[in-house]
Formats: sequence, structure tokens, C-alpha cells
Amino acid sequence: MRDILYEITPLSSSDCFYVVDRHKNSFNYPIHHHKEMELNFVCGAKGAQRIVGDSVETVGEYDLVLISSENLEHCWNQGECTSVDIREITIQFRSDLFPEALLSKTQFSSIRKMLKKAAYGLSFPLDSIMKVYSMLDTLQEMKDGFEKY
Repeated sequence: MRDILYEITPLSSSDCFYVVDRHKNSFNYPIHHHKEMELNFVCGAKGAQRIVGDSVETVGEYDLVLISSENLEHCWNQGECTSVDIREITIQFRSDLFPEALLSKTQFSSIRKMLKKAAYGLSFPLDSIMKVYSMLDTLQEMKDGFEKY
């Protein structure tokens, strides 16, 4: 049996979200879970293995997964990936960022449904990833700009 780590993220009670944009030459983070929701984008890791709950999949050139359950174990590992330039953008946010009073509104029904599905891990198709890629690509720059003020 593998040990499953409980990650204490750097997201504080005064933060809405935490963003980290990093380049890595391999996947080596152990399987874990945390109380925060997480959107994880990976590119350049074709052949890597994504493990979310009881799902084990090999990823393509791009991968985007939303996890909204604090007890859902997850990790990405090397698998068959031979790349030495893997980009990973992780956005962690608190579950109270979307209060029930907001999610119960008609205009947020699609967000409510998405977060419910993401309790088991929600992998987005390539066409959806490509629609948001440019925003993800500049997210760190936007975050740095916000922190100046």
C-alpha cells in the first residue's frame, strides 16, 4: 500500500487563489490530497501518467484537470514521458470562493455542475484546453501584476 500525503498548501485564509507556474524535467511528486480545489495544467509531458482517484490515464501533449474534493488523491508521474521540459501550472483555490448562495443562482448552474463532476476529477478535452491556453499561459504575469497594487 502506498502512503498518501496530506499536502498543506501555501494558500492562506486571506487568499482567493494560489498560482504556481513551473518548468520541470520530470514528475516526482507523490500521490496526495489537500482541502483546496485545484486546476492543474500540464504541457510537454506526453506519455506521463495522471492518477486521480481510481483513474489512471496516460496524458497527451496537454492536460487540464479540475479537482474539487478534498479527499481525492491525485498525482502525475513520469510514466513513458521522455521530455525534459514539462510545464505545470497549478491553481489552488478555497472551496468557499464559490459560496452556495452564488452557486445556487441560475447563471451559475454550469459552474455548479462542473464543480460537482470535479469531485471525482474532471479532465478537459483538448479543444477546451486550447480555448483557455493563452489565458493560462499569461496567468503568472497577471498574478504578478495584481500583487503590485
